[in-house]
Amino acid sequence: MMARLYDHLRGLLVMAMLTLALGVAPALAQDHPAPAAVTTEPMIDHDVSEAEHGAGMPQLDAATYASQIFWLIVTFGFLYWLLSRKALPRVAEVLEARQDRIAADLDRASALRAEAESAEQRHQHVVAEAHARAQGQIKELTERLAADAASRKAALDADLSRTLRDAEMRVHAAREAALAEIRTVAIETSQAAVQRLAGLSLPRDAVEAALDRVQREAA
Repeated sequence: MMARLYDHLRGLLVMAMLTLALGVAPALAQDHPAPAAVTTEPMIDHDVSEAEHGAGMPQLDAATYASQIFWLIVTFGFLYWLLSRKALPRVAEVLEARQDRIAADLDRASALRAEAESAEQRHQHVVAEAHARAQGQIKELTERLAADAASRKAALDADLSRTLRDAEMRVHAAREAALAEIRTVAIETSQAAVQRLAGLSLPRDAVEAALDRVQREAA
């Protein structure tokens, strides 16, 4: 790429030097005219020809063609040497330095982009790990709370069952006690009623048997 650019600059330099030389050489030729050629024509004809062409362009004067070509070659060679030795290397160095700087900037940008992508991937990995860890902790806490609640519920159910069983036992005992007391009162009342009405003293066993028979018939 640099060689192609250098050749392009060299072509532009050649064109510029040709343009410049075409403008400079006639002036140099006019300041340093070539020696006049020996002619056998009369001086009158020469003076007439010079008078006819005196107001023309110096480039069109055939007498200065050799001088124009000489100074064109000299000027072109000097300018070519000057520019090719001084200007073109400097321009090439500047362009090469600029190209190197651009390449270095591009490499640095690529490195920064790769580093940013790597940092983004690390960030996403850390976020994913944190999310997974949080999900695990939430699940563990939920399971522990559920197990604790189940344990508390089981303990409460056991306490309630025990309390209910104790209450039922107390109610049953109270009922049995009440029934026994009622039975005793009924037996004593029956004995007293028979004693008062019939004047008979019934034994307790007979009264209990009669009371049991009445309860069976009622059931």
